[in-house]
Amino acid sequence: MLWNNPPVMTTVNGDKRHVGFELEFTGIDLESIGNIICELYGGELETASPFQHKAVNTEFGDFILEVDSQQLKEKRYLDFINKLGISIDENEEQLLDNAMYDLSKIAVPFELVTPPIPIDRISELSTLNEALFKMQAKGTRASFLYGFGMQFNPELPALDAETILNYLRSFFLLQPWLKEEINVDVTRRIMPFINNFDHEYIAKVLHPEYAPAIKQLIDDYLEYNPTRNRPLDMTCLFAYIDKERTFKKLNDSALVKPRPTFHYRLPDCRIDEKEWSIALEWNRWVKIEELAYNKKEIEKLSNKFLRENKNYLDRIFS
Repeated sequence: MLWNNPPVMTTVNGDKRHVGFELEFTGIDLESIGNIICELYGGELETASPFQHKAVNTEFGDFILEVDSQQLKEKRYLDFINKLGISIDENEEQLLDNAMYDLSKIAVPFELVTPPIPIDRISELSTLNEALFKMQAKGTRASFLYGFGMQFNPELPALDAETILNYLRSFFLLQPWLKEEINVDVTRRIMPFINNFDHEYIAKVLHPEYAPAIKQLIDDYLEYNPTRNRPLDMTCLFAYIDKERTFKKLNDSALVKPRPTFHYRLPDCRIDEKEWSIALEWNRWVKIEELAYNKKEIEKLSNKFLRENKNYLDRIFS
């Protein structure tokens, strides 16, 4: 599948935009994936434990491969062993690590995190997509236990309030279409990680008189959304712009990494389904980018939404 380009490929400084991707899956060995990445993009594999690997010095930077569990990555099960008064040597610890790693394959997601990749080269991830499919990685719908997602971190073209607001408006207007197109897995819908935005906040943002400065935009967002758990998480971006202001109001700031990107969390990771691809989800995201630069269409669709949701407006502006 071809990868569509967004309308703006560079930042206001003239630099190419970058995009990072995060994929959750299971079923294949992390070390094997790391070796494949090095075959595709160069670099060397570094292994800290069965739970953590890095493909370093690739042509794009460092790829991270890990079990998505802080308890396992920090090997906290060793604390439990020590509290029982049991002493284990280095070989026994390695055997225990491998056993815990095998157990983690049942329901704990494995995570592949790419470095920020130049936007005109993200299509080169198609070869990695194909490799994971051929290696029989298991995706979101392989089990009811798998709430696996895929996340994008697209760098913004600019960090001014108007640009950010247009993207927010575009996402809110296209979110119903996105949910229908993606058909988000039921397991992910009942988990808290992509909780819906409050309709009252959406109505506030879509109102034509809403034109906040950047500090007000951040404050309003965090008043309604003091969490990372949204399909379009803005906390990384707002922490990059004003870290102190953002962290002061967040409920879960420990996991927020300040960066000049969105954190788009809506798609499933259906890496084991032939009809699915990273490119498919990227092209859906590009629709958001296209609408963000079409102010007339934003105004038309916003007015339609507001007419249909007048009760929220009454509460906000009464």
